[in-house]
Amino acid sequence: MAPHAEDTIIDTSGYMPSANSVKELKKALRLHRTQSVTGNSWISGGSQTIDSHDRDEVYEACILQLSLSDLQEIEDAAAFFDGTKLPLSKLQAEHFPLPTLSSKIRRFSILLPDKQPFFIIRGLKPQWFSKYKNIVVYMGIASHVGTKRAMAAGDPVVLHHITNIPIPSEQDGTTTYRGPPNRTIALPLHTDYGEILSLYTLSRAATGGDLFLADIHDIEARIRIRPDILETLRRNWLMVNPKVAGAYDERPLLFTLPSGRLALQASRSRLYGTPTRPRPTWLPPLSAQQIEAVDALHVAGKEVARRFEFRSGDIIFFNNLRMMHARDSFVDGVEEENTTKRYLLRLILKDERNNEKWELPPEMQPTWKEIYGHEDEEEIVPIHEELFSYKAGH
Repeated sequence: MAPHAEDTIIDTSGYMPSANSVKELKKALRLHRTQSVTGNSWISGGSQTIDSHDRDEVYEACILQLSLSDLQEIEDAAAFFDGTKLPLSKLQAEHFPLPTLSSKIRRFSILLPDKQPFFIIRGLKPQWFSKYKNIVVYMGIASHVGTKRAMAAGDPVVLHHITNIPIPSEQDGTTTYRGPPNRTIALPLHTDYGEILSLYTLSRAATGGDLFLADIHDIEARIRIRPDILETLRRNWLMVNPKVAGAYDERPLLFTLPSGRLALQASRSRLYGTPTRPRPTWLPPLSAQQIEAVDALHVAGKEVARRFEFRSGDIIFFNNLRMMHARDSFVDGVEEENTTKRYLLRLILKDERNNEKWELPPEMQPTWKEIYGHEDEEEIVPIHEELFSYKAGH
């Protein structure tokens, strides 16, 4: 973990699990973290950390290392898209042709639903590109993984900038929303809303900011000692749906799919609110059992999570119905010292070519319709950094 972060924020919402909750749940679940966690259902052997220096079988199996010919295909595809004069919202695989690289990407992406729930594309050099070209390249590559981009209900933005964005309004008392993705604070384990979550690392923090992934099958195995917690996760919960004022969803967080695999959709911001916008008072507060259950996902998840240290230029794609993710707090570099800031781009995708493999709980179908049921021309793709809206938070 980073030794400290620039942000100091008092959280009364419950978005961040309290130290006491973590301590009590570790006792209740009999969790004792060791240096090497065994039994991960999606990865075996290897080191606890998957970073840019590992060269074991696990590391190699989840990395698509771009060759010089791959990089040339990407350059040619970016030029092809530029020649179409299409807006970014219309960018699809046919507008970003990758004659040989596409099939390489496909060999990884078809494993996401039920085999290996993540993969990393490595070898891009974002410092060589303008901001616009980085977005073209990212969206173009991503179009060969997913055919649809998600937008949050009521918010047409599909590309999000994950970086620290201080705003004067926090000092002058105005109401601009600045959520956890645009701060330097640690984020607890959670899911976003959608099928495939993707992150493109433009640059890294000076310290911290690593990604953690935890498989719901491993989390459930650690919680199994408390079947009452699992039962609570399978019951209906009331949570915010930010598409319009007063809207809410009622559904479970944890699902068993027809195949027997598990699925999870647990956005902490929809349950607790966030430190700067707590759960609305018109919804009943979470019960003590619900607070214990959702915090147990985080506590058990940290026991089995793998930490990823990314290089600048890495793109990760992972199964957001199966994998919870979190991040370290971080400290950005100092511009005068020519050090970098943490800056990621996010897309949430759906692969319509592989629908038969992607099992969706029936309770999630209305949400999928909200986030994926739009035409490409409705999408907004911001080129420069801007704050996440509350509707797009997680």
